Amino acid sequence: MTNVCVVGLGRIGLPLALVLAKANHQVYGVDTNPTVVSKIRSIHGCSDSIKENELLEEYLEKRFFVTDSLEEGLKKAEIVFIAIGTSISSNGNPDLFTLFVLIDYICNIANSVKGKLFVLKSTLPVGTTRQIAHLLESRSGLLCGRDFYFAFCPERVLGDKAISEMESLPKIIGGMDPESTKRAVNIYETIGGKVVVMESPEAAELVKLLDNSYRQTIFAFSNDFALLAERYGLNALKIINAANESYPRNNIPMPSAGVSGYCLTKDPLYLEMSFKEIAAKRGFSSIWYYGRKTNDYMPIHVINRVAEHLEQAGKTLKESTILICGLTYKENTNDVRNSHGIEIAHLLQEKGSQVIAWDPHILDTITGIQLVSKPDEILETLDAIIFVVKHDEFIKLNKDCTILQMVRKMRLPIIFDGWGIFDTLNKVENIHYFGIGIPSKTLRDS
Repeated sequence: MTNVCVVGLGRIGLPLALVLAKANHQVYGVDTNPTVVSKIRSIHGCSDSIKENELLEEYLEKRFFVTDSLEEGLKKAEIVFIAIGTSISSNGNPDLFTLFVLIDYICNIANSVKGKLFVLKSTLPVGTTRQIAHLLESRSGLLCGRDFYFAFCPERVLGDKAISEMESLPKIIGGMDPESTKRAVNIYETIGGKVVVMESPEAAELVKLLDNSYRQTIFAFSNDFALLAERYGLNALKIINAANESYPRNNIPMPSAGVSGYCLTKDPLYLEMSFKEIAAKRGFSSIWYYGRKTNDYMPIHVINRVAEHLEQAGKTLKESTILICGLTYKENTNDVRNSHGIEIAHLLQEKGSQVIAWDPHILDTITGIQLVSKPDEILETLDAIIFVVKHDEFIKLNKDCTILQMVRKMRLPIIFDGWGIFDTLNKVENIHYFGIGIPSKTLRDS
């Protein structure tokens, strides 16, 4: 059994702490937000994950203890996991302010560094791990690799699968030195999953940035292709399916109304920071940077297409009431960070539209957006519905022609389908049905 401190009990820190407790370690979870600490201690309503709540029931106050005192957690720990979020500033540069405030605080606590292994989990620009390790050396007078130990081990899990994936996915480890790497490997081997040792922290940092930059770039490829298919009045979804059909070298993803979320939005920009010198030398930016630009454009494209159909019906965005279906960044989650659905809602509001939102996975209020628990009562006031994500609840609207019944009640039958969920509507007369990569019937036939 090892005494472990996990700093930051959010979507990564909390499941990490629980997995470590399950692996028979004594875990001290630290979060400076008293609301977070209170929710965890009460267990109920702390997490949307059934597995996380089960582990809380089993280990809280037994092998998992929570506190808002960083000093308390550090004093008891041999290993310190740092799992606080990093972000992007308004000018598009990495914002690591909170992380460096934390490091500064650690340096000011007596005996908080000596003998400990520090493991960074936060997504970082390349070189940040080494920078922080050197900062600890200079502030403490101690030597990394001899007096304390430092490693970068990125988290690569999906939020709604955090527990199972933390126990099964490969663990990327980049230590500052052989002893730091060895100690990080030892703790991770107790959790489960293959351990992949990198030659340096920088290599491990690049693995994390590569993961999400790659994914958002292939999604951008499909989104650009969808724009091209729309230009020719063709269905991109059918073309992609045909290209993938029984062809082993293709696995082209489907286009969507937006590629957002915390990691897919941020990580390509972090990676681009390391690419700037190359970009300046050759005269143009990376493919993942332009992929991010494509994905950022998609909410604007959605609004432009909706505006076209409203204009055909004799209305403007300013005169219209529009229902946004889905405010989370992806399906079947409650995570709204960097959500393209929220961005679409705000852009429509800026253009004067009356915006209402329906998302069965969101229970809390969203600033500035009116939410409804069911759309039935407002259908007659609607001029357009925009389906942004493919929640299971939305897919079920296909059953018993529910979606068609909804459309028939609308003031104007304008349906934007960001995922091709309601293809049957394309065969129904007097409905404006269209979507990303789905040509507009009324525009095409005119």
